[in-house]
Amino acid sequence: MSNLSAIDVDAAAPLLRAQPLAFQAYEALRDRIATGQLVPGQRLTERSLALMLGVSPTPVREALRRLEQEGLIERTGPRSLAVVDHSAESLEELQYAEVVLRAAIARVAAAKITPANVEELAERITEIESLALNGTPEALLDAARGFDEAIATIADNPAMASLCASVEIVGRGRRLRAVTVMREKRQDVGLRHLQAHRDLLAALAAHDGDAAESIVRAHLLSSRDLLLSDLDA
Repeated sequence: MSNLSAIDVDAAAPLLRAQPLAFQAYEALRDRIATGQLVPGQRLTERSLALMLGVSPTPVREALRRLEQEGLIERTGPRSLAVVDHSAESLEELQYAEVVLRAAIARVAAAKITPANVEELAERITEIESLALNGTPEALLDAARGFDEAIATIADNPAMASLCASVEIVGRGRRLRAVTVMREKRQDVGLRHLQAHRDLLAALAAHDGDAAESIVRAHLLSSRDLLLSDLDA
C-alpha cells in the first residue's frame, strides 16, 4: 500500500473559504478518489489530509465521516483509515447498481428537460465524438462523465445523483479499461456507444422516459459485458 506522504503536499491548493470547510474537504477528497490521486487501499490519516488541504483536522474528520457513509473510505483502526479497495465481485455488483440508478435518472430527466438542456447535451455529444477520434481515454471518460452529470442536473434529484456519483467513483478504473478496450480492440462497440448518446438525446428531447431508461440500461450493460469478456480473455 502507498501512503499519503507520497502526495505532493506543496502542490495541493488550500481550500477556499466561501463554503463550509467540511463540505469543501469532502468535495476535494472525493475528487481525489475519483481521479486516482488517492488510490484503493491507500492509508490515510486525518492529520495528513488536513495538511494536504490546508485546514484543521475538524472539517477533515467530518468529510471522512461522510465518505465512510458513502463506502469510499473505511476505518482500519482507531486512528487509521484507507480508501476502500473493493473486490471484483463487489465492483460488479456496484456497476449493476449504477446501471439501475443511471436509467432511473434518465427517466426523471426526460420529464424535466428544456430546449436549452437539449442544446447543452448536443454540444457535449459533439465533444465526446471529437475526443473519441483524437482524445485520450481519460479525456473521453471525463467528457462522458460530464454528459452523465448534466443529465443528473436536469433530473434534479440530489439523492439519486449522490448515490450514483459515489458508485461511479468506485468503478472509474473499470470504465477507463472499457474505454481503452473500445479504442484498441472493439471500435464497433465504441461506435454503438456514440450512437447510444444520440439516441438518448432524442428520447430525452421527446420526453420519452421509457425509451430514455431503456437506452441507458442497454448502453451501460453493454459496457459491463464488454469489460467482463475482455477480462475473461
